[in-house]
Amino acid sequence: MIGPVLVLGGTGRLGRAVTAELTRRGWAFVAPPRSEFNLAGGASIGSRLDTLCPAAILNLAGFTDVTAAEIPENAEAAITLNVELPATLARACARFSIPFVHISTDFVFDGAQSRPYLEDDPGNPLQVYGATKWDGERAVLARNPFALIVRVSTLYGPGRPQHPAYVDAILRKSQAAAAAGGGILEVVEAPISSPTYAPDVAPVLLDLLDRGAAGIVHAVNDGAASRLELAQAAVAFAGLGDRVAVRARPEPANGLRRPAYSVLDTSKLSQLLGRKLPPWKDALGRYVGGSQQLIADGEQ
Repeated sequence: MIGPVLVLGGTGRLGRAVTAELTRRGWAFVAPPRSEFNLAGGASIGSRLDTLCPAAILNLAGFTDVTAAEIPENAEAAITLNVELPATLARACARFSIPFVHISTDFVFDGAQSRPYLEDDPGNPLQVYGATKWDGERAVLARNPFALIVRVSTLYGPGRPQHPAYVDAILRKSQAAAAAGGGILEVVEAPISSPTYAPDVAPVLLDLLDRGAAGIVHAVNDGAASRLELAQAAVAFAGLGDRVAVRARPEPANGLRRPAYSVLDTSKLSQLLGRKLPPWKDALGRYVGGSQQLIADGEQ
């Protein structure tokens, strides 16, 4: 590549992992904050790209608050970031003949099947967030058939303490319970998904970009876990299993609809790169171990 990679959403969980991997590889990149690059700029984005002349664009930005997306007042923002922005970027990249990578989600599926979802399985989202991401995928490919869409699932990793992922929330609650002498942590058992560690996705994403991959590719840690299994494993890796018991609780009667089963098949990824991401328990162990060390260092 002869120019910088433009990373949008570089301060997010995946964005931080990707910029760290770009730095490790010595690739030139720019990751402007939203204050410098208006993601809702529409027509102005093309002129910005004329100025930046990026070698590729990685769109890691989006409206990702699944619950907030259901609020009518947030509908415009969700559509802008999840549909209109990627469509605009895809069209611009096609015009400039530069690679475009867009991040999507397992929430484009309804969870009705019992086998891992393939890339070409039909989408049928159950909530606003999934619907906007599904519409965004189709808008991207309609405007740029050479675009790469990478789907992830149940993403966690370092870097966003103000927006904790499910794993982080479980760790905080279990640590608080342990500090109070122990107790029981109750979580819902479903859904079953592919828990994914952001730093494991970053190198795969860049390898796919480097090899000119196009279309939709699933990039998640290998295996499947329910929310209950994920919580139990996180507590165990944190060394709190003897003080905090993790048990299932009933699903809330009027809770947000999520796909009950959204495990993603990664056979295509394996064919493209000759490898899969590590098993989800391996990734979780590395993350929790690192998080515990950071806590210990901060207390010294």
